Amino acid sequence: MSTQKLFLVLAPALSGLLLATGCTSSSPNPEAQPAADHSVVLTDGDSHGYITYDTKHEVLTGYTSDGTEKWRESRYFPTDVHCAGTCPDAVISATAELNERESRTHTVWKTGGTSTVRSSPSRSLVVHWARDENTWVATDESSVIWSESGHIHTKKFTQGVSDALGRVSADESTLVVSVQPGSAQTWSGYRFRLRGAPLSPVLVSDALPGSIGCLSAQQETMWTLGRKAVEYRLTTGRKIREVPQFSSDCASSGSTTVLGTFSAGTDQAQQQQTISLASADRSAPLRKTVVNSDGEIGVFRDCGVVLSDGRLTALSADGGRQPTQIDAHSVLTTADGVVYSIGPSGRPERHGIAAGKRQCRIT
Repeated sequence: MSTQKLFLVLAPALSGLLLATGCTSSSPNPEAQPAADHSVVLTDGDSHGYITYDTKHEVLTGYTSDGTEKWRESRYFPTDVHCAGTCPDAVISATAELNERESRTHTVWKTGGTSTVRSSPSRSLVVHWARDENTWVATDESSVIWSESGHIHTKKFTQGVSDALGRVSADESTLVVSVQPGSAQTWSGYRFRLRGAPLSPVLVSDALPGSIGCLSAQQETMWTLGRKAVEYRLTTGRKIREVPQFSSDCASSGSTTVLGTFSAGTDQAQQQQTISLASADRSAPLRKTVVNSDGEIGVFRDCGVVLSDGRLTALSADGGRQPTQIDAHSVLTTADGVVYSIGPSGRPERHGIAAGKRQCRIT
């Protein structure tokens, strides 16, 4: 999960906390139930396990898929968090920029029951993907950095790096690191093959209007975030199509991309989220729907997964909506169809999804 993704995940939770603790008019019902605790959110996961972040107490926790706690971490404010290999093994980036008492970046590695902390003279080293402690890809304030079996390589930018974001394809075969050099208005996308080849960045395009939000190795495409969502060819950087709407986040499978436009807020209008489903068949029209949510989105095969009115909801490729009775404020969908959610209890739950062309159902 990227830095931007982490803050996108935290925003709805923090918004919920403001609603729960802010000033409100007194209730006419003295037995009214207190507002649900939205402080615990999901940050990353796979079918083996998941990671949560408690925004109230600033604690990261790693669990196996059956809910067994494996580790906790609260020494640093996390800039970025990812599964390393398989969850709940993880890599946590804690930059000096977001940890005011620190002069160096700290990288925390969680493997089984062990914890290793490594420091870097950089103030903004962020690991975007990791297989283990010796094989990973990162960026800092001046470079793209990658380590393969402990051998460190760098690609420096003379004007420095003002922003960076990493995204991995659902099949975990490809990583794209988006870099905004210096004061440039455009972004550059660098592709790393994560299987069957040495780690090495290949420039896909240096004229992207925004960072890459999601990619599909099967479709050989990637989508940008920002003022408009644009689809590019993953191998050549050629523009394929664009969607004239602001894109906050997206998720891609082998056949479908889900685009989301949302903003965290405290009134109903601000919490409306526009969801678009884009098929790999570009002759098919985009399917759009509006949900009352400012939460995360996901996709499995042809099925989108969103929050709508505080409940898990599945979206089919033909635009159909299948709500559930599962209350949630945070959701995470894995590449193999596991759906984790956190509801009023604050405890994560595990669900499945039945995916079909015309009907999707969360179980």
